Formats: sequence, structure tokens, C-alpha cells
Amino acid sequence: MKNILDAIVNISIIEDLTINEITFGNNRANNMGEGLESFIKDAFTNTFLEDDKNIRLKKYNEVFSYQGSKNNPPDLMLKNGDALEIQKVESLTTDLQLNSSYPKAKLFSNSTLINNHCKKSEEWTEKDFIYTIGHIPKGTNKLSSLWFVYGSIYAADENCYISVKNSLTEGLEKKPDINFSETNEIGRVNFVDPLKITNLRVRGMWLLQPPYKVFKHIHNYSNDGKFQCFLLIPEDKYYKLPKDSRDRIEGLTIISIEDVKVENPNNPADLINIKFITYKQT
Repeated sequence: MKNILDAIVNISIIEDLTINEITFGNNRANNMGEGLESFIKDAFTNTFLEDDKNIRLKKYNEVFSYQGSKNNPPDLMLKNGDALEIQKVESLTTDLQLNSSYPKAKLFSNSTLINNHCKKSEEWTEKDFIYTIGHIPKGTNKLSSLWFVYGSIYAADENCYISVKNSLTEGLEKKPDINFSETNEIGRVNFVDPLKITNLRVRGMWLLQPPYKVFKHIHNYSNDGKFQCFLLIPEDKYYKLPKDSRDRIEGLTIISIEDVKVENPNNPADLINIKFITYKQT
């Protein structure tokens, strides 16, 4: 079973950090995002240098149970492992745009936000969730930094976000003069105009502060570095990963592993022990 530690090790042994622009479509920003997703797939399968597409697809199939859709989370699921949400940013300080999908501490198979292909991709009920943020400065195709952050130390329990959505929905439902329909979004108002030909979708746009800001008190980001990779993983999760993966990453002198504490997203007065893992190319 491949895991996040294997991916970090694989990233640490490559020199070329070029993100290939996917050529379909006209939107360069989206295409670079597709290229970043391919980079992440190669990190888990160690196929950075594999030119044979058939071999790469075979290895992808061996490692991933689900490879995502544009409109529903997650972007990737490891077989019997974690789920990943991949975001490309051009600035380290830009908020992550999650659209109508609220932040996730974990991913659940009964979520209404995921599609049936994801639900049926393997036997599962709950997965740890990794936010994966690739910083590709505007006008370049070079990966400047890569952040892996486990949702359990980044997002509160889902009730925190659902309660806000429900409050907004209930407020609309109580309006006697509108025809309201409940959806996976905040809601839908029907027949807005006298001809009853106009409807209004009320959508949420969830924004999440980037890890560069949220964890500024623990990271040592260098503006002069060629490439920097950070992993923030709960200590208990770290020790659940295979021992051979832990031994491999702990044996690399180019990778630093620190024991630090971060605030619990559900109760900032409570501190969570995490492993803060850093790899830098200078």
C-alpha cells in the first residue's frame, strides 16, 4: 500500500520539477492544474521517468482506486489509503477555493458531495483527507513549493460547516414569498419573475486560508529556495503508516522531521502532536 511518506521520498530524489502543461482545452490555469495532478500521481507511483504511457497507467491503476472528477471531491484516492484534494496556486497567500465543497477533516462514503463512482471504487466508509497545494508562480511551469496537510489538523468536524449552510437554508425556507427548493448547495429559489421563467441558484463559495498562512508559526519557508516540500501529519497517523516507509524517510539526511504542536481545529485550546516533515532543494 503506497502512502504519503513514499511520495515524499520519491519527490526528494528527482531533479526536474517542471510541471507539464496538459494541452487540451484553452484555459492555461486549469491545464497547469491537470499537470500538477499528474505530478502527484507520479510521486505516489514513482513514475517520474517512465515514458511508456501504458506502464504509467498500469501503475496508476495499482495504486489508486479513484482518480477524480472536475466537479466532485476528491481528486485522488489511494487503494486502502488516504484521499487527496489537489489545488494549484500562483501565490502562497491566496485562499484555496473549495467552491461548494466545505473543508474536510475526513472523507466519508455517505457524503452527498461525492459521486457514485467514488463511493463504489472500493470497500470503504471513511478516509483520511490530505490537502495538497502546489505553488506554481504565475508565468512559470516550475513547482516552487508543495504542501501536504492532513484535514484533521486543518479543518473542523463537518457539523461546523453544515450548521452554517443549514442556517442559511432555513432562513430562505421561512420566507413566505419565495418558492424554495433544497439542493446540495445552499438552495434554489424558483419562479423569481412574474412569468415564472427565472430561477436563482444560491451557491456557497468556501474559501480556506492556505497552509503558508495557517501554519506560519511552524514552517521555515525560504523565499530563496529552489523547491520546498512540507508535510504536516498527525503523530498518531504517522505511526500507523508502514514501518518500512517510516524507516526509509527517517534514514534520509536531506529530509527533516520535527515534533511540533498545532491547534485542534475544533478547540484551539487543545494542541495536537504532529510530525512536520520538510524537504528542500536549494
